[in-house]
Amino acid sequence: MAREFLLSRRDLLRAGAAVALAACGDNLDPEALTGPAYAATFDVDATGAVIAVAAPRAAVAAAVVVDRATGDVVAMPTGAIGPGGTARLDVTGLAPDRAYAYTVRCDDGTGSGDFVFATPPAGPRPVRIAYSADIDLDPQFASPIFQTLAAADHDLFVSIGDWPYADNPPGAITLAEYRARHAAVRTPDIIQRWLATTSVRAIYDDHEVKNDWDPRVPAARVDAAMQAWDEWFPIRGAVGDVRYRRFGWGPLVECFLLDCRRYRSDSTAPDGPDKTMLGATQLAWFLDGITTSAAPFKLVFTSVPLAYGYVVEHWGVYTFERDRMLAAIRDAGVTGVLFLTADQHWFAAHALPSGAREFQVGPLARGMPELPPSEPGVLVQIRTYNFGVVEIAPGEPPTLTFRAHDATGALLYEESFTPAALRL
Repeated sequence: MAREFLLSRRDLLRAGAAVALAACGDNLDPEALTGPAYAATFDVDATGAVIAVAAPRAAVAAAVVVDRATGDVVAMPTGAIGPGGTARLDVTGLAPDRAYAYTVRCDDGTGSGDFVFATPPAGPRPVRIAYSADIDLDPQFASPIFQTLAAADHDLFVSIGDWPYADNPPGAITLAEYRARHAAVRTPDIIQRWLATTSVRAIYDDHEVKNDWDPRVPAARVDAAMQAWDEWFPIRGAVGDVRYRRFGWGPLVECFLLDCRRYRSDSTAPDGPDKTMLGATQLAWFLDGITTSAAPFKLVFTSVPLAYGYVVEHWGVYTFERDRMLAAIRDAGVTGVLFLTADQHWFAAHALPSGAREFQVGPLARGMPELPPSEPGVLVQIRTYNFGVVEIAPGEPPTLTFRAHDATGALLYEESFTPAALRL
């Protein structure tokens, strides 16, 4: 999405006024900024969004959200900065298929630049969903991939885990340490410039807590990690510890964002009917949703691949549940199902014996292991920084085109499908 729209001086004054009002009359000059406030846009739907703000010296943050086509102010959300230095601003009153811009101002004089995002369409039109995983800004892994993403034209970005690598030595354990790891990878200018161009839907994988996170990790450490994650990746309408969710982006596609960590069994336990990746409640929710979805295409985001990865970080050590899940989708005659995965740190295209198709992406910014030997079902493997883009176009029938791109935006792989072609 091009960033030709800039908020006006009047909009900046409105943001300052909103902060001053929320802060009970603090005297704020919205043009006398003392430094940055960091932001990101999450969980956009047809009527709302949530803005995450990091401003550790402030008490109150506010945003002015403007319709980019008309210049009208549509929302002025405010929020208190919590003990971790973050706030969530809940945005309401949006409309489908509109482009919006906002800027953030805080009561300590800090502020952000312009951020833009779009809401999903109400009717059929082409949509483009980008996705990837694995963000760790160690300089030795630097590449232009975030500049490439910032310059691209995507409706939204889906992050499927390992952002941040909180377990880098010596490894975060306390809440303060987890918060610091999130700040370290959210606040760099290269990340903020990318996040200013799009909205994000996110789920965690293991490195937000500890490598190979499963029930063997102490509960107190998991609780600290999840509290920090919720502060930096706020979800609209979250209930309890449920972070898996489904969302549509127009009538042609529905997305299922699975939680492959919080409810899993010990990965080293023997496989069988009692071993689970998703937990009984999530599995039932997923199968009900995907078998009843009316969207021609169903994108299933699972942070670990269905097969063909290094153990224990894929469904290959949870094969009983995986095969039961795939069989239920097959037996229901569901079409248009595509699995989108990450975690292994190379791009791959897979065609499973079940008929399931899978595209594995990442990393965005992290080391890459040597590729494993290829085997039947592995169509291609490429060791490079990468991200995936799913483009869905209306028609009779509608079509889905998957493309993988490297850090410069060069095309690595492309394949197109009709709904009938994506059937187990």
